[in-house]
Amino acid sequence: MNKSVVKFSFLLSLLVVFISFGCVKKNNSETSKLSKKTIAIVRRIEKINVLMGSAVYSSGTRPKQYENFEELKKNASIEELKALTNHANGVVRCYAFWALSDYKEADLFSIVKEHITDDTRIEALFGCIKSQEKVGDFFINVVTPEHVDIDVKKLNEKEFATLDSLLIYKENNLDSRFRAIENAPPTEFLYPKVRELVIKKNIQTALVTLAKYKKESDIKLILKNNDSDNSYFYTYKAIQKFPDPSFFPLLEKNLNLTLNDDHYDGEWLQLYTAITTYKNQKSLELLKIPFTKIKHQDIKKYHIHFVYEAILANKSKIYDDLLWKIWEEESLITMEGFKYLLELNKSKTYELTKKNLIENYQTKNSETILKSNDNMISESLDETMLNFILLNDKPIAYSIIINKIANTDVNDFEMYCRKVLELKEKFFIETLFKRMLKDDNPHVYLQITETLISFKDISINKRILETRKTNKSMNEGWGSESLEKILKENSIK
Repeated sequence: MNKSVVKFSFLLSLLVVFISFGCVKKNNSETSKLSKKTIAIVRRIEKINVLMGSAVYSSGTRPKQYENFEELKKNASIEELKALTNHANGVVRCYAFWALSDYKEADLFSIVKEHITDDTRIEALFGCIKSQEKVGDFFINVVTPEHVDIDVKKLNEKEFATLDSLLIYKENNLDSRFRAIENAPPTEFLYPKVRELVIKKNIQTALVTLAKYKKESDIKLILKNNDSDNSYFYTYKAIQKFPDPSFFPLLEKNLNLTLNDDHYDGEWLQLYTAITTYKNQKSLELLKIPFTKIKHQDIKKYHIHFVYEAILANKSKIYDDLLWKIWEEESLITMEGFKYLLELNKSKTYELTKKNLIENYQTKNSETILKSNDNMISESLDETMLNFILLNDKPIAYSIIINKIANTDVNDFEMYCRKVLELKEKFFIETLFKRMLKDDNPHVYLQITETLISFKDISINKRILETRKTNKSMNEGWGSESLEKILKENSIK
């Protein structure tokens, strides 16, 4: 038997021990022994009554509420923080638990279990994102690796397995319950509970887990599924787990119903992903439909993008030609797709890479033996493509860099300047000065300045000063101040 299945079944047997946990006591009797200073901080948190991160809004401002949280961490004892996890105010409970997670000796697991029925909604603001959060969900997010705060104490694998069991079997309204149900391994012990959650509670994520069992007796249940929004989102996700031929007519019918839509629907990605799980000629024919039968061209782009993502999620030789077509004719390529196609055909990838970076380039068949390596892969797809060309044809790569320095917009400009810094070729200097002479964007001319200074050439430094005199934009606003600082740091007068 699968190791994870055995572990899950064993952990479910522990539920008897935990099932008696009740709702969190939201009264202040447990917080009556707080120090005056802690009480004052808590009152400030209650007054703002929003859970905030360290930087909010597009400006990245550090909010007063986060400073209150910092004070709470600094002044409240571990016992006070434990008490505050049962405070009447949901935001206070969240901050108290978050602060408590800094203590390695704190029994966070027990507190999280006590709060799985804590579905009090609070307002939260992290960065630019404002949301409604359930307190119990926030507790779970705090102790989940890579969530909220990566530096605090997290639950281990065994604790998470037990927590997921509790979330599934104990009645609660947390969003984490849906995640636990959908991610649960399909064991014989779990099956009756999952089916019950589908039939009696209409829990959509339970439908996805039910499909993992691939039982013929559940096919009608999946076909009849309908969520509260009349959406097929979870039906499609269930079919992805159980691509039985019985579901194919539904997928075909629903795809044809989208062809005249004049609005985007995120559900389409799940539809196409369900289709690609079949990996046969009929599924390929359905995937080709958006290329010819969608009436609205703007909507067609969404469909083709979803077809592309679905193919990458279920890669198969039968879809490879369609993937090439999407790159060549629709100019749609991602890092994942690039690396996959590179493995399939290096020469064809090379030709389409040149087409991506060279305006009006006409691809051709080539039998040239090409070089590639792991070092050419960058976080940036454009840089990866440029590195691929640099490995095989420096003159072409250099001409691409020249063209991009002269014409590319500010968003891509930094990467090409970085490449000049890396290559240290004076070949690029004249083009950099030409762009500097006419550009009024500080992000561009400051990047050029730093690139030119890196050559450590007195004559180049003098030209920077001369160019500044000609380009008036280099003497205005914050760009001028930043330029002055760069020149001063490099003793250029």
